[in-house]
Amino acid sequence: MIATETTKTGEVFVRFSAFQNDNRIREDGSLRPGTYATTEEDARNVKTGRDAVARYALSNPQPASYRFTIRPEIDTVIQKGIVQPAFEQPGGGVEVIFKDGAAPNTVTLPPDKIPDE
Repeated sequence: MIATETTKTGEVFVRFSAFQNDNRIREDGSLRPGTYATTEEDARNVKTGRDAVARYALSNPQPASYRFTIRPEIDTVIQKGIVQPAFEQPGGGVEVIFKDGAAPNTVTLPPDKIPDE
């Protein structure tokens, strides 16, 4: 089981998505409960949308080329772990689950766009 922890001051996370209007991110910049992301540090390993699909074993094979920056309030509940191989992808990246979601104005909108390949 993945241990539950809370965010610290200044922590930054990143969500990669194939969609500019990701349905896990609300218009007010909050996150829906159960939203997956990664740490800012691990996101540095991703140069393209295809890299994101492989590293985070995403179920959608389309390039996850939209990069959302997440700056949660301190003490936001998260779970961290390592992505296991799935969907014919190797995994291996750090995954973070925002168990209860995150407050408004947590996500910087619009997202950055990285190359597809």
